[in-house]
Amino acid sequence: MQVSFKITFYLFLIGLLVASCKSKKVIPTEQDISEKSTTFLLKALGKNKVEAEWLTAKAKINYEDDNEKIKFTSYIRMRKDSVIWFVVKKAGVEAVRAQITTDSVYIINRQAKEYTIKDLDFFETKYNMPSSFEAIQTILLGNVLYLSNLKPDSEIKNNQHHLYVEKDNVRAEYWMDGSTYQLNEMKFSDVRNDQTFKMTFDDYKELEDEQIFSYFRNLNVSGKNTNNIDMDIKLSDVKINEPKNIKFEIPKKRYKRVD
Repeated sequence: MQVSFKITFYLFLIGLLVASCKSKKVIPTEQDISEKSTTFLLKALGKNKVEAEWLTAKAKINYEDDNEKIKFTSYIRMRKDSVIWFVVKKAGVEAVRAQITTDSVYIINRQAKEYTIKDLDFFETKYNMPSSFEAIQTILLGNVLYLSNLKPDSEIKNNQHHLYVEKDNVRAEYWMDGSTYQLNEMKFSDVRNDQTFKMTFDDYKELEDEQIFSYFRNLNVSGKNTNNIDMDIKLSDVKINEPKNIKFEIPKKRYKRVD
């Protein structure tokens, strides 16, 4: 089965990250979690933010939507505020190569001998998903994607710290571990259009520079008038601040442009 452009759109859109089998995680009981101020929780999220000029990783991805299920491997390279590059392989053979810049996305489908070039704004309009370069970069690093500069409310719910805020019929929610204050989940609900974008984070490990990084994540997109998507991603070979060559060239012969 060919890797479709549709899958690639969502793959770059959310940044690419999580796993099919979750590691077991101990969540503190309700009485073990002490009430914290919203200011304290926001500062904790900021302290846990991953900073990197370069990021490289390998991702094992299980993708499922309303029409198909596929498994594939992706190799990712990111240079901060500049470019995100990835290659998708199936059975060890390159199927798709893509590059995201600050304003555009370029995709080469090796199997179909086709390529496409689109503005990032096009994907936000069509799929109603966060598609700015900054948003994709933020999610790729496993950091918090804020709905706005509004200060959220907070509470203890489901044995976790729960932050939430709503603006223009879009509700943003963040769930934090009760003891480490690491981000467990972020969820954005478009009430007017009945669409939900949710990403969970798991298996936090220390990188070489002592920053804590999530190696397992799950992405779920659902809604009344959208293609329901569930994607598990398992990251490995994660390296930060090691410059890598980023090569992307659209073949001039035998490849057809498609929109």
